Amino acid sequence: MDFRSNKVKEIRETYIKELQSYYPVHEATALLDLILSHRLLINRTTLALNPELRVSESEMLIVHFDVKELKKYRPIQYIFGEAWFDGFSLKVNENVLIPRPETEELVLWAVDSLQNKKNLSILDIGTGSGCIAIALAKRLPTSHISACDVSRDALILAGENAKNLKLNIDFFNLDILKSDSWINACVYDVIISNPPYVTNSEKAAMQPNVLNWEPSLALFVNDDDPLIYYRKTLQFCINHLKSSGTVFFEINQHFGNELYDLLSSSGFKDIIIKKDLSGNDRMLSAVKLQQ
Repeated sequence: MDFRSNKVKEIRETYIKELQSYYPVHEATALLDLILSHRLLINRTTLALNPELRVSESEMLIVHFDVKELKKYRPIQYIFGEAWFDGFSLKVNENVLIPRPETEELVLWAVDSLQNKKNLSILDIGTGSGCIAIALAKRLPTSHISACDVSRDALILAGENAKNLKLNIDFFNLDILKSDSWINACVYDVIISNPPYVTNSEKAAMQPNVLNWEPSLALFVNDDDPLIYYRKTLQFCINHLKSSGTVFFEINQHFGNELYDLLSSSGFKDIIIKKDLSGNDRMLSAVKLQQ
């Protein structure tokens, strides 16, 4: 960190050049501009219009260590300890997945489907940072929202996020793969989940900022049983989803047909598979048959 001056222009040029050994130039530029904007508390337009702006030694040091973390491929959200989802800020760390735009699409689809119904009981299975549960609590204020996760560290963070946003959500520990942990669960009108669905064979195509940092427990499934979380959730629904209740899932784009067949054979109707904005099969909803 040896600069001739402490001008933003020089700092920016130097670090973008360094980061190009790790990221494509457009990504390196975007990441560095995010760091400068976030750490200096000024927007990127102001940065661009004021290249002679000088920064303090302490600010330079913070930027320097942020860049060091980027060189380890640590995601920018973990560096900042913050991610945005559906218009609000969430605390994130390596115990939870970084919320994705596709999951926002799932939430908005669910809200659009449920907005005319009042006083729903909704469970988010595998809540992670709490992003789905929190978005639903904000958008469906008459509903009672619950959320569970196998990770107690994730539940602590999700609880902090809900508290920071002054939302009342019932968080509890549950391992959807172990039926003996379901005993005390309630019965719900709606169950929604973004479970692990990336197969181990797909790892080769993934970037190191995901593979090396995000929790593998929340991402990956074995190739020999890629639908295990969906199958277990549907078994949970037998006793914990009301008749005519609805499930919403985020899904692996390669398993839409298999999931359709699984839902159909598990006592569900009105099965809909919806594409995300990239044109991939990414969401599924279905209604439980009356018993």
